[in-house]
Amino acid sequence: MRLVLPAGVGAAAVAVSAVLPQEVHYDKGMAPLWVPAVAAVLAVCSALLTARRLVLVCGWTGAVLFLWAAGGVVLDAFRAFYWATGIPAGEFAQVDWPGALRRFVSLLAAAVVGAGTLRYQRATSDGRAPRQWGSSWLGYAAFAVGFPYPMLKLYWCLGGSIARPAVYTEGFPVMELVCLVAGASLSLALAQSWGRRLPRRLVLAPAWFATAALVSMAALMVFGTASQLLGITDGPVDFGDTQSLVAVGTVYLSWLVFGLTLGGATLAFQRATGPVDR
Repeated sequence: MRLVLPAGVGAAAVAVSAVLPQEVHYDKGMAPLWVPAVAAVLAVCSALLTARRLVLVCGWTGAVLFLWAAGGVVLDAFRAFYWATGIPAGEFAQVDWPGALRRFVSLLAAAVVGAGTLRYQRATSDGRAPRQWGSSWLGYAAFAVGFPYPMLKLYWCLGGSIARPAVYTEGFPVMELVCLVAGASLSLALAQSWGRRLPRRLVLAPAWFATAALVSMAALMVFGTASQLLGITDGPVDFGDTQSLVAVGTVYLSWLVFGLTLGGATLAFQRATGPVDR
């Protein structure tokens, strides 16, 4: 596997971000610096080793660690948007550029290392045909799990009190509902025949982008909470507030399932429609 390059780029991003001054701090609960560094080492090992089991263990572990290190990249993107446009957003318009660089490169490395490991796993299988997952049921599953978060925000906006934060000042969830419509439409395009009549790249590009955004955001919560429980990081989760913990956990887990099912549907769609550009 040719994974030395993404591993090297990831390691370089870690080194650069470590020496650059960090003027903005919003990385509480995010992956510490050693996570992408270890991921880069594992990716290199997976490229140099010959024993199949060791290659797969190093490759998949490296990809998962890179994904953990990428957690928060969506927040970086939102902050960069407000910084670039000048739209008033207070502290949310400030960007931790060294950390943003590290998280962005880690996301790319996670995708490259994961894809390379998957190709190697398939190429070195024992001859049995890999199980093919249909895009239809995965697309419908993604469609279904895209609803909980926007509907919860709408419920709170309309006065619902179940699992609602004690202090809730947000207005009508316009962006959440826009994302719901976009995600639902994309999921159905992957699941139904009319999606195959669209230009292939028009479906695949936003689908992979949405998958990366959803999984990286979910990774921030899942890995951040686990590392805080284990004492690895000092995260923002208040384990004493059970109601808030359940609500937030449910939202992030729905994003994780949404991202995984959308990614599976996208991969199945990509294979079913072939490599020919349409």
